[in-house]
Parts: sequence; structure tokens; C-alpha cells
Amino acid sequence: MAHFISSLFSFPAMPSVLAGILIDILVVWNHVWWIVMPVIAAIFFWGAWEYYLHVRWFEGIKWKLLEIKIPKNVLKTPKAMEQIFAAAHAPYSYGFRFFDKYWKGLHEDFFSFELVGRAGETHFYLRLNEKFRNMMESAIYGQYPEAEITEVDDYLKQMPAVLPNKELDLAGFEEVYAKPNPYPIRTYPMFEDPTEERRIDPIASFVEALSKLRGDQQFWLQLIIQPTGEDFVKEGQALVQKLLHLESEDTKKKSRFPKFDLGITAHEAARALFEHPGPPKEEKKKDQSWARFIISPGEKEITEGISKKIAKFGFETTLRFVTIYPRSEGKAGENAVMLGHGYIRQFNTQDMNALRPDRETTSASYAVRGLFKKTRLRWRKRILYERYRHLTQNHHKPILNIEELATIFHFPIMTVATSELEKVESRKGTPPAALPIVED
Repeated sequence: MAHFISSLFSFPAMPSVLAGILIDILVVWNHVWWIVMPVIAAIFFWGAWEYYLHVRWFEGIKWKLLEIKIPKNVLKTPKAMEQIFAAAHAPYSYGFRFFDKYWKGLHEDFFSFELVGRAGETHFYLRLNEKFRNMMESAIYGQYPEAEITEVDDYLKQMPAVLPNKELDLAGFEEVYAKPNPYPIRTYPMFEDPTEERRIDPIASFVEALSKLRGDQQFWLQLIIQPTGEDFVKEGQALVQKLLHLESEDTKKKSRFPKFDLGITAHEAARALFEHPGPPKEEKKKDQSWARFIISPGEKEITEGISKKIAKFGFETTLRFVTIYPRSEGKAGENAVMLGHGYIRQFNTQDMNALRPDRETTSASYAVRGLFKKTRLRWRKRILYERYRHLTQNHHKPILNIEELATIFHFPIMTVATSELEKVESRKGTPPAALPIVED
């Protein structure tokens, strides 16, 4: 076999060194292919099987799109929306068994909260599995008794199957964390004020800007939330202990190999070649117990923020922005995506956490470099549009708790609500019990 392989590379044009390397590679491959190929095939099959299970599970869901219209005189803060997100954590399974996950194809259920601005109007939507409709409607009515929830036609079905096209272009991005998940972002309690007139609603200016869109220009916000367990809680606890200069059994690194006491260390054995062995010297350990009592005000604020975040339910979150505009608008339409940037920046902090555009998903030209830039940028926009339509979740999903979610997505307070927001025009009520009935 080796002689046959060497004959393949015996022509004079090939350098002898390169020919020798190729011959060695093919000889090794001839001996190990029967081991490597089954492993590669198994990895490929496993990935295809997981993808098949996910598609089968997703296609089995009966999706419903509900539009939520708020009453005119709503005065509730985002605290009410926080309770709605808490109800969305109820379907969490606390972990599937291996058979259920990799044979039945069960996955954690998720919800999609969507905010759409188009034709001078702003709409709040909730996309969910049909079996959770009563649960979520009850949670919404419990906080907003006068709200109106109706099932509507999917606005995505009115859009072209493929974007961008000759008439319409799009821009957008998905958000990821700048720091680990336990670090919190700025939330609505930091915007609140006891005096109603001085109360700041972080979503008010964003909704007002969406209501100013005209023509074929649209702006979409998609918030996909999937309940998560206690892994990020443990991560946050370990982070707090690190910031407080504390050690725990979970944070100590343990060796994978058993330790044997031979009565002498490796360092002592090496020194014995040059020095006469003697009694071990006592090493003075530095007392660092005082370090836990020295913590800066900034570190104290960070540890308190982390502790507050992990105390509430968390969700693996995909936050996505998409703006669609006619090609005739050019850069003016593309710059509309800055609405999303400006809206999210008010929740970012320098010392804790911040949401920033994911370079792997953003349609910004700075994220695409190299050859065929225009073609790759157009393909990236198409992928972003498909991810929105098919509720695809980000690979780097940040974990937000219910307070952070309520800060980003809630109904505007009445004192700052835009006049062009879709609202309930009249209040519904039941007739009085003593109302006389006239028979014909």
C-alpha cells in the first residue's frame, strides 16, 4: 500500500519534502480511517437527530397571536408587568430526563412578546402556545382588568417571504450581554419617583418614536423568553463570594487525581539532591481574613445588585430588533435601527452590565469584513429576517430576570403614553342584574 501511494506522488514537479508529508498522512489515514469515520458519522448523526427532534416539536405547537390593547387610564408601573412575566415561568419543567429530551424531543416552552410600530400605530402582541392562552390571559387581566385581549391574524403572513427584495430593505440586530449573566442591568425602580408628575417611563419615548413611522416603514421588537433553572443562581452566588473575598467548597478547585501521602513533596525531593534533608520548615501563612471586611462602595453595590437579580425568576432571552423600509429611503431608513440602540442604552451601566449588539447577527456594515461584503451583508439580513419569522433563539442567550424583562417590555404609563398608541376606546361592563327584559 505504501509503495502504491508513493507512486502517486513520484512526478518530478512535486517537492520531495511535500511528497513525503503527504505519503505519511495517507499511510496513517489508511490505518485509522475505520476508527475515525464512525466517530465523525456518529457526531453528524447526533446533530441531525437533535435538529429533527427540535423541528418536530416546534411544528407540533399550535401558535396563537394575541394583541393586547391597554386602557386609556392605566396608571400601573412596570411592577404589574413583572407579575405577568412571573406567570410565564410556570411551564418550566426543572429539567427533562434523557429519554424525554433525546427520544421524545421535549423542549422548554417559550413565549414571544412583540412590539410592532407601523402605519402610525404601535401594537403590543403576545405569541404563545395555545395551551397556555388561558394562563397568560388570566395573568394579564389580573394586573390590567380593563385591558382587551383578542386573537388577530399574524402580521408576518402579510410580509414578503424573502427580505430584502427589490422594493424593501431591512436592518437589525440581536442583543447579548457584555458581562456574565448574574450582573444586572438598570431596571425600572431606578426610574421611579414617589411624585407621579416626576415619574419617568423608560418605554415612553420609544413608543412615541414608533408611532411616528409612516408609509411602508416598520419597526419590530421581539422578546423571546424561555424559563431557566438555578444554574445562573449558583453562578451569581459564586460571583458574590468572589467579590467578597470568600471561599466556598464549590469554588475551590479540586484535583481529578487521587492524592497519595509519600511523606515528602516533589519540591523536597528535588532539593534533596543538593541539600542534606532536615526537619520541615514551618511556613507562615498570610492571614487574609481581614480582606472580607474591606470592600469598596462600588463592590458593595454590585454584590447587592447580583443578589437581587438571582433572587427572582430568570429567563433565557433573545432580544431582537428589525426595521423594514423602502429602498428609496436609503440611509435614512437604515438609520431607523438606531431607535433600538437608543432604547436599550438607557438600561446599560458602566459598573454592572450592558446589552450590546451581537456582532454575529447584526446587519451593520462594520460587522462584515473581507471579500464579497455586499453579498454577505445581504445574506446576513435575510438570515435575520428568517430568525424573526421562525422564532429562532440566539446562541448566546442572556439571562434576564422578571424585573429586567418588565423594564424592557411593559405598557406605557398613562401620564406619558402617546396619543397614537392602540388603546381600548371604551370600557366593557356587564348589565345590571335587575335589568328588565322585554319580550316581543
